[in-house]
Amino acid sequence: MRFQHTQEQDDNAIIDMTPLIDIVFILLIFFILTASFQQQNTINIDRPQSTTNDSSDVVKLMVTIDKEGEISLDQGPIKLTDLSAYVKAKVSSTGSSSAVIQVDKDVTSGRLITVIDKIRIAGVANVAVATDKI
Repeated sequence: MRFQHTQEQDDNAIIDMTPLIDIVFILLIFFILTASFQQQNTINIDRPQSTTNDSSDVVKLMVTIDKEGEISLDQGPIKLTDLSAYVKAKVSSTGSSSAVIQVDKDVTSGRLITVIDKIRIAGVANVAVATDKI
């Protein structure tokens, strides 16, 4: 007995897109949820007042930035370009490993970060911003 094989199938195959669409929507929801939990690393500097303070009896390196952005070190004005060299000389002579920056609250955060970077490049690892207690 011989069976006859007939080709009654359609030559155009149909692909069911429903599982693919489900997976795409699940991935989309996953990426939306994980992206909303990312935090921006920003520096919010409006802190001339604080409820707590970390007082140190001996401050060996005090840097001051006034309202106009002028930098003073040891009660004398200094240029930003000379700050690293002066701090490095001061650190080597006194052995100080910490610095405190007194900054006016109207000074831009960019100026403060530049000063902090110059001090850290000079070899001071512990740099703090002074605040007033409320």
